[in-house]
Amino acid sequence: MMPGVQFEEVWKALYTGYSKKSLEQMLRFRLNIGLDDVVADGPMKDMAFDLLSQSEREGWTTDLIREAYQFNPRNADLLKLYQKYGFTPGVSAQQAGAVVPEVRSVTDGLEKTIKARLPTFDFAIWRERMALVEARVCRVEIDGNAAGTGFLVGPDAVLTNYHVLKSILKGTSQAAKVTCRFDYKVLADKSRVEGVVIGLHPTDWKLDVSPNSAAEDTRTPENPPPTPDELDYALVRVARRVGDEPSAPKGATEAPRRGWLAIPDTIPVFLSKMPLMIAQHPDGKPLKLAVDTESVIGVNANQTRVRYATNTEAGSSGSPVFDLDWNLVALHHLGDPAYDHPAAYNQGVPINKIRDRLAKTGKADALGGN
Repeated sequence: MMPGVQFEEVWKALYTGYSKKSLEQMLRFRLNIGLDDVVADGPMKDMAFDLLSQSEREGWTTDLIREAYQFNPRNADLLKLYQKYGFTPGVSAQQAGAVVPEVRSVTDGLEKTIKARLPTFDFAIWRERMALVEARVCRVEIDGNAAGTGFLVGPDAVLTNYHVLKSILKGTSQAAKVTCRFDYKVLADKSRVEGVVIGLHPTDWKLDVSPNSAAEDTRTPENPPPTPDELDYALVRVARRVGDEPSAPKGATEAPRRGWLAIPDTIPVFLSKMPLMIAQHPDGKPLKLAVDTESVIGVNANQTRVRYATNTEAGSSGSPVFDLDWNLVALHHLGDPAYDHPAAYNQGVPINKIRDRLAKTGKADALGGN
């Protein structure tokens, strides 16, 4: 059993770091536990006390502390708790808009955490998640030519940028010319797989679109800032449910289902210099992964854009952006149009803004679940 002083410390961090609703969401999303299944309704202090007591009785207090922090990493009390109880390396956090200094390992000895924002991973788990992402990203082509990148977000729904398919959406080119090429990659033996090509649905291909802002066609894309209805995405339906089919780059018949990337219900947290990864077809090349360990530059005032330093090229538009745990956090859409100055950046649309708009337009049912 946890000593009383430690119990009080964890209890305070829980009730100050969460509202009743956010605590309910954290438990459901991260631990698959219903709050009302564990504790009775009441004041937040009482619910946090009863929750912690229950976790002690059942032996999942460690999981509770870890997930409580990771779901709300901006809270300084949860950050201290997370690191004190041996979950280092932690993640840098912000408080009142200021970056909390990186925290080194609290253990004695020669080994130290130098960059707390860079966690370690289990090889097999990280590799498996990467393989799942790999099967779900495609090169978007128009008339056989590379136009951008896209990714499955449902069994037959592909998300890419509006500007990638602008000529199709404006009617100056035919939807029949669009194809999505999955599994276009270079294998370990240096051989290249041309992949699986699938066209758009012959009639019901256009699910939902949101254009980029007019300013994003200029050298000052932030002036004026984009609105919540200017998210530069196109959600399109392909000709068949390719997400339900096996993913077999070398032609195997007994392969796992391809699946799709789930758009999370939670709001992504973008911390200063947070690492980001982008799965992409840069310049139309076979699938690549770009990683930057000090990537995030910042988020604009209305939270409709995030800027980062992870590398992209022409052809990367429409790529999925991930944190280091392979959580989908943004849709890449823009490189600094004034790239010739030293403050160059890349830019994406936070994925929760796209989910919010799809819910508003009634098109969220095209998305697949987890």
